[in-house]
Amino acid sequence: MKYFIDTHDKTKGSFPKEQLTEQQFFDNFDALDKAADQFGAFGHAAHVSLKEGKAFCFMSGPDEDSIRKAHAAINFPYDSITEVRRVTGADMRIPLPAEAQKHKAR
Repeated sequence: MKYFIDTHDKTKGSFPKEQLTEQQFFDNFDALDKAADQFGAFGHAAHVSLKEGKAFCFMSGPDEDSIRKAHAAINFPYDSITEVRRVTGADMRIPLPAEAQKHKAR
């Protein structure tokens, strides 16, 4: 399973122009998660500013195409989909020798 962040921005046309309520956003995210299931993907969470009309969704799936198809299934545009690695704060705090850091960054 791979992890992805997808972005939405009202100024770029990828977030609804009208002011959404929290419930409307929750309904949209639930619809995305339901659609994602059809493609082997899952919506874990979203960070959203309803005031600014921006959202950053954290999803997982077999590939970027599964995330793209989930969005298309509910006609929800996005600006970008980026594959990311999940890293916890603990992973970032363990000091590594310089040579090990080079290999880990790959």
